[in-house]
Amino acid sequence: MRIKKIPMSKIRQKYKKLPIDRKWIVFALLIFVLAFFLKINVWPIMFVALFCVANAVLLSIDRYVSAPLDLELSTFSAVLMTIRYGIEWGLAVAVLTKLSAIFYNKNVRVDHFFMTIGYMLAAVIANLFGTMPVLVVGVIVTIIINLYVIFISRYITMLSDYEILMYGSSNTIFNIVLFIGFSELILKIMI
Repeated sequence: MRIKKIPMSKIRQKYKKLPIDRKWIVFALLIFVLAFFLKINVWPIMFVALFCVANAVLLSIDRYVSAPLDLELSTFSAVLMTIRYGIEWGLAVAVLTKLSAIFYNKNVRVDHFFMTIGYMLAAVIANLFGTMPVLVVGVIVTIIINLYVIFISRYITMLSDYEILMYGSSNTIFNIVLFIGFSELILKIMI
């Protein structure tokens, strides 16, 4: 399968820049002030927002490259949020990272529903193995989730063997690299 190149001028015409309205900045500041006075831990909320934005931007690669790649931060973020803040935050980030990517890219497909279930499964598995080192948990979760995706891709969304191989291998390699390179560092940053 050949990668189809799309000219940048055509891409720029299709998508507009996302202007940040002042009301959102005021809203964020209001949350911080309320959190300070009500002693609410805003760190999980900040990391959910950060993972949502990063995942949406990363998944916008589909706009530029028509290739069977599955580079996502949902699995990684679901595992880290579950280990650091608990299963509720892991499930929340599993759903919200996928929803933010769908809204940002304005692209809804039937497999997004199954992917969201897979990310939620990642949070549940991370919760079960949470006492193990984060690298071990991450690799276990990545392998299990990719086996789930292979099953879904083969029997429900009916992808070709080539697409299953490309999506599965790119996702597995990407997530394992994330866990090896960044999981310990990000867990230290997460307060």
